[in-house]
Amino acid sequence: MKSHLNFIIAAAMFFLLSGPCFAACSLDHFLIGCNRDGLFGTDDDNILFVDCSDKYRHSDPAHSADPTWLNWFYPLYYNPVYSRYQIGEPGFDLMDSTDPNRQLAGTPDLDYRIIIECVSIKSGFIARNATLGIELDQPGDFINHSSLADPHLHLEYRAPSPSGATDMQWITYILYDDLGDYQQSEPFSVVFVQEPLAGDLVIDGSVNVEDLLEFCYYWLRDNPARENDFYERADCNRDGYIDLIDFAFFSSNWLFTE
Repeated sequence: MKSHLNFIIAAAMFFLLSGPCFAACSLDHFLIGCNRDGLFGTDDDNILFVDCSDKYRHSDPAHSADPTWLNWFYPLYYNPVYSRYQIGEPGFDLMDSTDPNRQLAGTPDLDYRIIIECVSIKSGFIARNATLGIELDQPGDFINHSSLADPHLHLEYRAPSPSGATDMQWITYILYDDLGDYQQSEPFSVVFVQEPLAGDLVIDGSVNVEDLLEFCYYWLRDNPARENDFYERADCNRDGYIDLIDFAFFSSNWLFTE
């Protein structure tokens, strides 16, 4: 029965990924934009960012019909046909016309060329779209999002068996404009299977000097929220502040390695 259920889940995921894209997509997507604060004349006008409001929306399988954002990771589902663990989200899309102050200006691949680059990934983990011939499994692999006929990009994430059942998997991205009109985004990570350690902000399964530098970078920043993934989880208790409480969470795992 369990194997049969896993097959049904895998088949449903395949259908979602290979079928036509609808305007109201049920899968989670990062929205690519610029000018995060939405105000012109401020320092971030030409800086790329992703709106992470949907990130981990479907992190709790028990509440998939009524998303709870319960976890800081996506589950992976076993596909018995290929003996691997996988999930079909999140993907990437452009900020739409409902948020015009944060939209990219001009024609894709002519006025801007947005590159989604993998800067870190768990060994053996893969982000891919077979239809488009996209496969990211090494740092430096990238997608020219602006060259896609449909900017509504689905990605499937895969981990080998058996590590996909128990080991934390991750991929870290940056965005940059290959034509140089927009400045590079901050790195942002997506985590699978299990929640990272509190303080593991530069995802690698450990809390060290790199994470401390990242924590200092976000220290006392305004408005940690779902849109920015609480500044890559620096706001450990999600209370809207990065303060001594978060530092206590961070220091409790100092120099710990999974």
